[in-house]
Amino acid sequence: MKKVNKILVLLLVAVFAIPILNSCKKGEGDPSLSLRSREGRLKGEWKLVSGTETGTSGTTTYTATFTETMCTYVYGGNSQSFTYTEVVEFLKGNEFKSTITEDGQIETCEGYWAFMDGYDEYANKEMVVIRVKSTMSGGTVHTYTGDKMPMYILRFNKLANSECIIEAEGTSTSGSSTSSSTSTKTYEKD
Repeated sequence: MKKVNKILVLLLVAVFAIPILNSCKKGEGDPSLSLRSREGRLKGEWKLVSGTETGTSGTTTYTATFTETMCTYVYGGNSQSFTYTEVVEFLKGNEFKSTITEDGQIETCEGYWAFMDGYDEYANKEMVVIRVKSTMSGGTVHTYTGDKMPMYILRFNKLANSECIIEAEGTSTSGSSTSSSTSTKTYEKD
């Protein structure tokens, strides 16, 4: 009888716990169950392992395909490949650093990050806002403060302990020129 009661209690706990655990899932590809908080999963160093970006600029289309060490860029029928690595680190104190090495040229970026509240179809903490305080490229340093800090939004389709997928899409218009792009990049934690 005691064994039946224990099984019944465990079954009731499971029935009530499963919806609660599933509500912790923010991104579409997030794990159904994680013992680490979303912030705990985000913090650390992430390296790009694969990705694609497609877009248009005026009437010309482009495609970029990324691996751990290369990028192949096709624009208007022309194709070129070059070495490419990308590392993003989310640190304590809501700071971040990123380093992109493209064909031997290094570009670094530092700033701050914070989770965003949800809106429309996006869940709370599905997106991260990045505020850039400095960049360095080719020995030239740019620093930003206050409202002049550039801001970017990263949308996490998946944020697991050792893998994340960041998706982006958007359109910009300048005068009569319109450009748009869509990208999906997969990163792994070191």
